[in-house]
Amino acid sequence: MTHDSAWLSARTAPLIAASAAMRELRKEAELAARLDLRVLIAGEYGVGKRRLAKLIHAESSRRRRPFLQVRCAQEPEPQLYTRLFGTGDSRSPRPGAFERAHGGTILLQDVDSLTPALQDSLNHFLAERSGNASGPSIDVQILASTKQPLIDMVAAGTFRSDLYYRLNTIFLPIPPLRERPEDVEPLFQYFTSYYARHYRVGSRRLKSEWQAHYQAQNWPGNVRGLQAAAAAFVAQTAESIG
Repeated sequence: MTHDSAWLSARTAPLIAASAAMRELRKEAELAARLDLRVLIAGEYGVGKRRLAKLIHAESSRRRRPFLQVRCAQEPEPQLYTRLFGTGDSRSPRPGAFERAHGGTILLQDVDSLTPALQDSLNHFLAERSGNASGPSIDVQILASTKQPLIDMVAAGTFRSDLYYRLNTIFLPIPPLRERPEDVEPLFQYFTSYYARHYRVGSRRLKSEWQAHYQAQNWPGNVRGLQAAAAAFVAQTAESIG
């Protein structure tokens, strides 16, 4: 297994919640899963927005159906439109993400990056396919994530207010890691154990001096940065043993 494949596998880790804030967030996520409501997940880069979305899907009645992710920040407008809504070309029709996620869950990542035209298209699609209008309804739980505070974007006129309220039935803000230091050690232990198995080195608890060092970090990359540090720590351990 390559290091890259190990990295991808580790990103499917469970949502570790030692802090009171994360324990409460987990409860709210489980409630959102049971109620099958639309959820807006907010937080800085690397806090675990995708991990929380996967938890919601796994705890829902849709768990055996598709879980699709659409990265709204990584494609030009025409390609993203097609990815979301498909094409109506009778010669070569292509289903969009909403259609392919039928019965399951869709995560719209970084909806704060949607252009005004795509905001209009998504808002119109959700309004027409919500089950309150003519035509087939959407049988999919819609989760959306954002790095920017959408309410501020609404106030600034850069994000549609009606789309904001359509996506924000339940709001789940994930605090940055620097605000929940209780989560640092269990997260680090989880990732070091994972990479110790990958590199085939003996799993060991974090030494006290390392614990103090990592507790004191500001972690601008949040959980993703901590995961990278854990991988480097175990790799260095493996090299010293070898």
